[in-house]
Amino acid sequence: MRLTVLIENTTLIDRYFRSEPGISFYIEDGDSKILFDCGYSDLFIDNAFAMGIDLLNVGFVVLSHGHIDHTGGLPSLVAHHIRAGIEGKPASRPVFITHPATFGRKKAKEGGDAGCPVSAEYLSMFGDVKTSVSPQKVSERITFLGEIPRKNPKQTAQSSAFVLSKDGWVPDPVIEDSCLVYHGDNGLVIICGCTHAGIEHTVAYARSVCGDDRVTAVIGGLHLYSANPARIEEVSLWYAGSGIQSIYPCHCTGLAATIALSRYHPITQIGVGSHLAWDE
Repeated sequence: MRLTVLIENTTLIDRYFRSEPGISFYIEDGDSKILFDCGYSDLFIDNAFAMGIDLLNVGFVVLSHGHIDHTGGLPSLVAHHIRAGIEGKPASRPVFITHPATFGRKKAKEGGDAGCPVSAEYLSMFGDVKTSVSPQKVSERITFLGEIPRKNPKQTAQSSAFVLSKDGWVPDPVIEDSCLVYHGDNGLVIICGCTHAGIEHTVAYARSVCGDDRVTAVIGGLHLYSANPARIEEVSLWYAGSGIQSIYPCHCTGLAATIALSRYHPITQIGVGSHLAWDE
């Protein structure tokens, strides 16, 4: 399995890519090509082009949750497909996989739109939309976890956004937060967006679903940038005893949390342009 970082908050030195505060990963597992999240804008398409990656060939688009820093690039992806049709370029009809709550209306505490900018119905014009609260196979070795059980509310990462419910606007629990899990020869690689469900819950569910306690790596946002020092220390100590081999924290993890994690665990810095591989 190979993973390329298309969008992240930072870029690598000596590489001419652009970044924004979001997530987008391009993943290859054998013949399967997967786009995981789309960042805020069209930057993921520009960076992919600069890296020689053809996003018109992607078979699956997986959305970790509905916040705009992970779904804001969807209109640009659709426009990319529309242009390909006009120009007679071949393009796949991808399967969009996510939790059904990803398409709920969300707003920031400041009042601006913070949710997915397109509906499931609109996306269905360009691919097959598959929403699920249960785990779903994406490729031979990659699974979308669906809705992650949350046993301890104190271990979840709260959002400052609001979601529209039958009772009006309420604090957004980001119940749809999910991730991808690659079941490799040496254990699991857990690929996260923001980990609103909490990293302890996410890892426990990945182990349960895949039937393997070995975790080779965790990559993605850990949503600790606004966590208090006690919570950061709690996560750092949990990681130290978790048996997880490698950590690639990025996006919403935050500098304080990354430094704290590094006291107990080797940290590998990543940015736009990073290439990671397992089982090659």
